[in-house]
Parts: sequence; structure tokens; C-alpha cells
Amino acid sequence: MRQIIKATQLLADEWPLPGEEASSTGAVRLTLIDYLAWCGGAALPGVPAGARVAVRLEPADDEADLLPYLGQLPLIDVHFPKSAEGRGYTQGRMLRERHGYTGELRASGAVFIDQIYLLARCGFDAFELAEGQDPQAVIAELQRFSVAYQPMVDGLTQPLRRHR
Repeated sequence: MRQIIKATQLLADEWPLPGEEASSTGAVRLTLIDYLAWCGGAALPGVPAGARVAVRLEPADDEADLLPYLGQLPLIDVHFPKSAEGRGYTQGRMLRERHGYTGELRASGAVFIDQIYLLARCGFDAFELAEGQDPQAVIAELQRFSVAYQPMVDGLTQPLRRHR
């Protein structure tokens, strides 16, 4: 079973990838195209009635397509197909800051330890790591800093404001 890091804990992933069968809890993760079709009333194979449905965004997907559905999405998975792909950072930050998404925002795919701090600063709160990454080292990286100079969505204290 895949594992994710969420709230600095290593947890079992209950959300199957797009194309996999629904989990025993009825959780399903769909591509954006399939999710929009499902929201439009299309019956999709592998999506049981009453399923908990999440969506996976690819780099070319427009997160604004999800605006009417943000309140009902428990998980948005932003997929990073390769480590040099940076559009997911923007998708995550837009979802959190501009669109006010409050559910689980997960980074998946080619997610490496050197990206974790910046992904968290952009609003990601769950991570599905690339193969070979040490989860305990990633958790330590998430706890490494308690202060940051730049304002972001992660809520770290800014040094000048801390002393007032």
C-alpha cells in the first residue's frame, strides 16, 4: 500500500490513483476530465454510487475549472510528472490563496525531499513521495523552519512581526 506524509505523519493512502478500483472506503481519485464529466452526471466505470471523489490535476490542467466544486472536494492531488515541472507550485498556491481551498492539497509524482519545504510554503499539506525518498527525512525537513521572511500560505511567523 502506498504511504503519504500528512501533518508530519506517515499514513496509509486511502485514495487509489486514477484508473484503479475504488478503495474499500469508497474513495476514488479521478482525472480532471473524468471528474468534470462525473459532476455533469456521467456514469463512470469504477465510480460506485455514493463514492467519495477526489481529483488529480496534471500540469496543463486549469485549477479554475474546479471552482464550482471546491467545497465538496476532500482532496486535490497536484501531480508532478517530473522534478523539473513547476506549474504545480502555482496550481497549489492559486487553490489556497486565490480560491480559498481548505481541503487536503497533495503533491504527488516526482516529489523529492529538496522540494518539500517550498511545496509546504505554497499550501501543500500532504505528500506522496517519489520512490526511494526517506519519509523520516522528509518529515524532519517539514519541521526544519519555524520562521520565514516571505509571507506565504503556510502561516510561518515573519521575524519582524514576531517581536511586536
